[in-house]
Amino acid sequence: MNRIAFGPALLLGFAAALSGGTAPAETVAVRIDKGAFEPAVITIKPGDTVVWLNTEKRTSHDVVFEDGVRSERLMPDDVFERRFDTAGRHSYRCTPHPRMTGEVVVEP
Repeated sequence: MNRIAFGPALLLGFAAALSGGTAPAETVAVRIDKGAFEPAVITIKPGDTVVWLNTEKRTSHDVVFEDGVRSERLMPDDVFERRFDTAGRHSYRCTPHPRMTGEVVVEP
């Protein structure tokens, strides 16, 4: 499990530019805080990556998608990332906390 310590402000940069002169892929952050995914719904482009960071101090979470992709249990300060290459809506939830849900919308 990757452990990355972030300060109060979560800053993630852009990924390297794709070949062929296309726009650079982005890395977008979703914080897990106060029993919620923040933001709960994000819109990205194909090729972008989403990183979930558990900023809770004492609670673990996971990120489980309807297509079967899932993170390990994320302890405080743990991260999970997933790249999205196909347009569509990708719903996810936290198994131990069923009220925690989110969605990644990939628009071409």
